[in-house]
Amino acid sequence: MKLIYTRIAAAAASEAGTIANPDYYEYPNRSAEEVIIYGDYPKIQNDYEALDIPVEVRKLEESAKTTLATVNIAVGITPELQEVIDQAKADCEKVVEENGQLKQKIEILEKANGDSSELISENSRLKDAVLQADKATKTAEGKVVSIQAEFDAFKNDVAAMQARIAELEAGKAAQNPATEMATNDFESWSNDQLKEYLASKNIGYKPSASKAELLKLIPKE
Repeated sequence: MKLIYTRIAAAAASEAGTIANPDYYEYPNRSAEEVIIYGDYPKIQNDYEALDIPVEVRKLEESAKTTLATVNIAVGITPELQEVIDQAKADCEKVVEENGQLKQKIEILEKANGDSSELISENSRLKDAVLQADKATKTAEGKVVSIQAEFDAFKNDVAAMQARIAELEAGKAAQNPATEMATNDFESWSNDQLKEYLASKNIGYKPSASKAELLKLIPKE
């Protein structure tokens, strides 16, 4: 069994093994065949090496690089964000087109002879509509710029990208009945299954916790 000690489950998302939070470490798991430690935890390292169990210590910087590589593949522009951008652009194009049509009508009315009150009223209404259309155009353009700026900031925010990866993984697990059961089935899980589930949710637990204690840590849906 490969045992992975990390405070960030997403850092080891690409590896197969049992994840444990080093902050709750009490004693070594003698059934482990290989141990990977993210960060500086000399006690954990010494305990396993004393049992002649291979230990690999990885720096947090390496964890961050792995996370960023995963982000480049898994994140990008999400369908939800792309939908908002496309809708904003479509609204902007529609407003520009309507603006052009209104301006053409105004030009026709201004060239027409006569002081008809109907023409004057229509002229005034169209001018007001043009002003509103100009405002709507600027608002739509500003929305697109703001969305793009938020996305650019998101790409440079490692913490935000890690959170997004965790959401993607949680969503994938929720769609796969083979990897995650309904809440009512947690009672039938083994302690190791419960611990692995809690670790995937970034929920800390004591290695010596009983099944009842582990079940209390599972969030209520």
